[in-house]
Amino acid sequence: MDKLNRMAVFATVVAEGSFVAAARRLEMTPSAVSQHMRSLEKSLGVPLLHRSTRRLALTDAGEAFYPGCEAMLQEAQRAEQRLAELRDTLVGELRIATTVGIGSGPLAEALAPLLLAHPKLTLRILADDQVVDMIEQRVDISLRVNLQLADTNLIAHPLTAWPMVLCAAPRYLSQHGVPETPQELVQHRWITGSGHGLHLDLHHHAGETFKLRLAAGQVVSGSMNVIRAFTRNGLGISGQPLYEIGDELRRGELIALLPQWRPAPYRLHALTLERILPEKTRQALHYLREYFRRHGEKPLANGPDDVFN
Repeated sequence: MDKLNRMAVFATVVAEGSFVAAARRLEMTPSAVSQHMRSLEKSLGVPLLHRSTRRLALTDAGEAFYPGCEAMLQEAQRAEQRLAELRDTLVGELRIATTVGIGSGPLAEALAPLLLAHPKLTLRILADDQVVDMIEQRVDISLRVNLQLADTNLIAHPLTAWPMVLCAAPRYLSQHGVPETPQELVQHRWITGSGHGLHLDLHHHAGETFKLRLAAGQVVSGSMNVIRAFTRNGLGISGQPLYEIGDELRRGELIALLPQWRPAPYRLHALTLERILPEKTRQALHYLREYFRRHGEKPLANGPDDVFN
């Protein structure tokens, strides 16, 4: 590596025409440039420059050696320029991993303006309710909810917290009854995301908390969309993000339960591998934050409490 650095110094000296000018270009002292040249010539075993008080001239060896050094320096400069373009401009591919539900709605609304403003930027969406390996899949941003970060190398950027509601279909409630208290929930069928059941903390608007341990139901899925579909078809009770089920609640396809009690909110984070990010990733995070700042606290047009009235 030292020899490569000295070759770059040599190419700069020739291009600038003097040690002093090369030192200015390289932000070094003239004596440091001179030392690099002496070390390079010593390692090569031949002089590269004829030096005088007024000018420099290439030796025959220098004439033969210079084109390769110049090409190396120019290629390094081009590589640095390409990297700067990726870092500072919105070009290339942006890869985002997300859940199916978020990818099919909020993500499109949040990032469509970014893509329209920057036509050289392409977006690849990896929509999967299972957590992906960000390094293996070369993911720039991963959108995850209620995620405990086992990998301390991941950087979490909070985006929003959506209210959650307990709900069931009229068909299920007509067969099994409507729970009136948190204690009655234990007797009901549940659709959960884990075969080990569900630890549910319910929070009353007056500040009280009620903890439940619920058994897994007949249907278990890691996909919120699947859980919602089976809930609509009368297989049991589930917890759902309020913003995603507003239409079903208004149409009566789902009924909100225990309106005074709410599960913990659905917290959405954008995960990145690094704190120092390229411009395309920084801009995507900015658009996501702005979208959820506008929409995160108002998931329904008429306000979240209207669905209980």
